[in-house]
Amino acid sequence: MNTEVRVKEAMNQKVIVIEPHATVADAAMLMANNNIGSVVVVEGENPIGIITERDITYSVAAIDLKPSLVTVKNIMSKNLKIISPNDILTKASKIMVKYNIRRLPAIENGKLVGIISNKDILAIAPSQIEVLRELATMNHEKEDVPKEAPEWGTCENCGDYGVKIQEVNGIYVCDTCKEELEE
Repeated sequence: MNTEVRVKEAMNQKVIVIEPHATVADAAMLMANNNIGSVVVVEGENPIGIITERDITYSVAAIDLKPSLVTVKNIMSKNLKIISPNDILTKASKIMVKYNIRRLPAIENGKLVGIISNKDILAIAPSQIEVLRELATMNHEKEDVPKEAPEWGTCENCGDYGVKIQEVNGIYVCDTCKEELEE
């Protein structure tokens, strides 16, 4: 008897999508209105990419471009990593760690049926945190990281992983939790 939790049990079935010719301002508005950190880019019903808060920060805001003049297709991540809703959460976790991503669109029969985030996985299966820690450690050991590089790992406060972490009050936390703990 297989007791592994499936992606479909943890994923969000309401996926917010946007067309590639929409502006980054449109994408940011969708994210803000839906309190989410990414939107899947589709042509018709076919997912072709994803745009995240990070994409907007690094590819638009950081270089002082006007979001209403930049199209989604110009900054979206095109090499979309996907998962089947019938796959187990461990597989989703491994893909996220391997590619340093936080969200995976779930595709079934070529159709976008959901999206799963690292927070969704940890909310339904906290035991996955150990798998994620082990994989992150293995990946970190493989890399030749200079000593002055930021430290990446799992936030011990919110459980977010694959993020820059810093020690605050004896625990390692992400930037968001650091701000909350320092208030």
